[in-house]
Amino acid sequence: MMNMKKIWFKSVLLALVGFMATSCGDFLEIYPLTMVYEDNYWNEKKDVDQIVYGCYTRMQDADYLKRVFMWGEVRSDNIGQETPDYVGYTWDECYVLREDILSKNQYTSWTSFYDVINRCNLVIDRAPKVAEKDPNYMESDVRATIAEVTALRALSYFYLVRTFKDVPYYNGVITTDDQRLNYPATDGNQVIRYLLDDLNSVLSDALVIYPMVGGRDISYGRITRNAIYALMADMCLWIGDFENAAIYSQNVIDAKINMFKTEGYEYILQMSNNYPILPDNSTTAMGKYAAYNEICGGQGGGLESIFELDFTNETNDGSKSNEMVAAFTYRTKVNDKEQAMGLFKPSETLYKGTDVFSDDKDSRIAESYFIDDPANPGEYYIHKFSMNSFGSVTINGVASGTPRSTKNDGNWIFYRTSDVMLMKAEALIYLLDEEFDYNDQDNINTKRAKEAFNLIKAIADRSALNSTSTLKASDYTNKSSLIQLLYAERRREFLFEGKRWFDLVRWARHEGTTERLAEFVSKKFTTGSSGNAVGNLRNNAMRMYWPYNYDEMKVNKNLIPNPAYPEITDSYESTN
Repeated sequence: MMNMKKIWFKSVLLALVGFMATSCGDFLEIYPLTMVYEDNYWNEKKDVDQIVYGCYTRMQDADYLKRVFMWGEVRSDNIGQETPDYVGYTWDECYVLREDILSKNQYTSWTSFYDVINRCNLVIDRAPKVAEKDPNYMESDVRATIAEVTALRALSYFYLVRTFKDVPYYNGVITTDDQRLNYPATDGNQVIRYLLDDLNSVLSDALVIYPMVGGRDISYGRITRNAIYALMADMCLWIGDFENAAIYSQNVIDAKINMFKTEGYEYILQMSNNYPILPDNSTTAMGKYAAYNEICGGQGGGLESIFELDFTNETNDGSKSNEMVAAFTYRTKVNDKEQAMGLFKPSETLYKGTDVFSDDKDSRIAESYFIDDPANPGEYYIHKFSMNSFGSVTINGVASGTPRSTKNDGNWIFYRTSDVMLMKAEALIYLLDEEFDYNDQDNINTKRAKEAFNLIKAIADRSALNSTSTLKASDYTNKSSLIQLLYAERRREFLFEGKRWFDLVRWARHEGTTERLAEFVSKKFTTGSSGNAVGNLRNNAMRMYWPYNYDEMKVNKNLIPNPAYPEITDSYESTN
């Protein structure tokens, strides 16, 4: 499969020099001033394309992608509480694991996200002006470009809102060294509404599929209309707009079903009860681990892909490896020979609890992490995205995986089909009355409950190794039980994909309490040191968000710190 980086890397190196960000203390000041801000640079379509591609490559950088994982995963019950034993860790990772996050922690810096946002704003501002100069830059091309970067900007803002709650929002361009924005934080829900309005305004302009490059489909690595629908559904769930979340999710599901049919994969639909997902078990001719091998293995861009960052094996064309996976979870090569663990380990709740299936029943266990002995683990690590494929052969009862052969080239997936299916299920469940009767066929609650359960069961069934799952609708006869099932299934499906913490926070927001969140987090502490951390989460809902970076607050005097993080050495005024 042609990797998108190969197309642009060489051509954008000079253009991207001007986008180098400052230290974490100055998130909205960009220097040095270079040709990308000069009028004589923006003359033809390829100039715009270079900066658009630069938005993607900036997201591939380790400082951006590491935060995607740190913010969305590490505080959750998926990641072990133990101090990392790999030599590359810093105390900042340890403090996050322990729920002891201060404003001077390096991972509170949001520089890379605002850098992407500013690049997108620059394209939105300059692209129409380029079209006036370049007759080959058609109006439809301009609109498609603006739709693409509008979505990339929205995705970066969405990460910021989910992490910090209220953040500075701007849609202008920084073009000089002395420009600095001192905006106060905008309410996070309002930021989401702004973004949804933006996305709705460009949705019809977004490409459904990109032209083939070298005979290969590159659409999975670019923003498409399906990617925008998925992002909008996710944002609607965050603010509690469940009706629109259901609609946007269904749009993606319908598009995927149509794609399976038109591209000759109707037989897969028949295996999966007409859902556009691949089987991952031994009950079909495709065999065990087929879904993983297609979704996470190989070169990426599988049938279920909606949007992912594309990494390659190439070493001589400026391409990037996935440094986040290499550092945080599992490194496939050390000194070109041995394998090694990354910083973070799977939590004991995954292999000693009762809420996750065992590895001989659920394919996602073997696909996500390795445990040599659950009762007394000596070797255990995360290897999702680091394994090229899994086979049916087992070694000591554990599925045999093939690591990526040269370096960490596994793509990072933001959205895939099962995610959208479970978004639809979540939206339907939250639209339910608390109690419903499955026998009341004409009741809207019954229809919603059945559809939600069937969506969840389809994901569970495709991962049940030796048969269909044991899920029965009769065991989930009220809204509360269904939502618990939904989040348990999301946990299994998206282990270590940077979603679990955001799922727990979203659940807490809809419940109006952090009690359940604190309970989940408390389970991962194995050394009896969870008291203050769990108590803080229980007693202050703002604790589920991160503090603003200390240096950012020094630069932006209008940025008022999160009151849940009083630090004795600081003199910042706390507010609600």
